[in-house]
Amino acid sequence: MPLGLAVAASYSPLLYRPRHQWKAINQLLVGSVPQPYQATNEETDEVLDHYAARIEAAFSALREQLEWYRPDALIVLACDQGRMFNESHTPQIHVHVGSEIWGSTRYTDLGEDESASARVTIPCHEELAQWLVRDIIFDGIDANQSRGQFNPLGDPVGGVSHTLTDPLLMLLPRLDIPIVPVHLNAHVDPAITGHRLLELGRIIGQSLQERTDRIAILASGGLSGHPRGHVAGWIDEKLDEWVLYWLRRGRSERLKTLWDQDSYILRGATREIRTWLVAGSAMELTGAKATIVDYIPFSHAAVGTAFAYWAAPASIQADSALIAGTSASQGRTRTPAPAV
Repeated sequence: MPLGLAVAASYSPLLYRPRHQWKAINQLLVGSVPQPYQATNEETDEVLDHYAARIEAAFSALREQLEWYRPDALIVLACDQGRMFNESHTPQIHVHVGSEIWGSTRYTDLGEDESASARVTIPCHEELAQWLVRDIIFDGIDANQSRGQFNPLGDPVGGVSHTLTDPLLMLLPRLDIPIVPVHLNAHVDPAITGHRLLELGRIIGQSLQERTDRIAILASGGLSGHPRGHVAGWIDEKLDEWVLYWLRRGRSERLKTLWDQDSYILRGATREIRTWLVAGSAMELTGAKATIVDYIPFSHAAVGTAFAYWAAPASIQADSALIAGTSASQGRTRTPAPAV
C-alpha cells in the first residue's frame, strides 16, 4: 500500500501546552501589539475552555486516522524557525537522510529549563529518505540533504524545531513510526514559491505511489497569523477560509499564488501554509480531498487554527476489504474510523 493518508495541524506553542499556561504564552506571542475585539472581548475564559476541548478532540481525530491507516513511515513537512539552520545556510527544501533526529521539548522563552532530559530522539526512515530525495532531484527540483549524524546549525542545544517535535509527540506519543523530515523554507527571504511547492507535492505524491509500504504525510504549520510580529493576534479568517475551501475541493493549485506578493499578514505563520499546499498536492494524485476536522480563528494562539486529513480512496477500499475478510473469518465486525 503506497501513500494513503495525510494529516495536517496548525502550529502555535499554545496548542501544545496545558490550558493554565495559555495566558503566559499569549503574552509572549502578541507582546505589546493592540489586540482585536475578538481577543479582548469574545475569547473569554469560558470560550477558551471550549477551544481547549475542541483542540483536544481534533488531535484525537487525527490520531484515529493514523491508527486506522497504520503507516510504516511518515513524511513530516515542517518549516524551520531558526533551530535547524542559521544565516550561513538556509536551504529552500531539505531532506534529512539519517537514522534519527532529535529536538528539545522545552520552551526556554517560557522559562522552561533546557536540559538533556528535555531531548526527544525520533527514529528516521533512512532508505525512504534516500528514495524520496533522489526522485525530487531527478524530477527537476534541487533539494538539500544532510546525511549521517544530525547536526543542527541554528540551535545545537535545542535541535530540530518544535513545529516538528510537538505534533509528532501529540499524534504519535510512542514515536514508534520512523519519519522522513522534509523542511521547507518559509521564514528566510527569498522563500520558495507556491508554484514550486505545488510541483514538489506532485513529485512526492508520484514517488510514494511507487512504494509498496504504507506511507502517510504529516503537515505542520499555519494558518494565518504573525506571532511576535506587527499584527500578532490578528487572524485573517477570510484567508483561512479561502485556503481550506480549495483544499476541501481538491484544488491545491489555487494556492500557488499565495506568496506572489508580500504583506504583514502573509508573513509569520501564514508562510507555513506551504506545508498544507505540499500535502494537498501530493494527496490529490491519489484522488483524495481534504476533510476539515475543525477551524478556530484563534487570536490567543496568534494563528488561525485548523486540523485536516486526506484519505486516499484506494486505501479506504483496501482497508474495507481487509476488514470484511477478517470479520468473516473471525465472526465479528469492525466499524471503520469515522470521517469527522
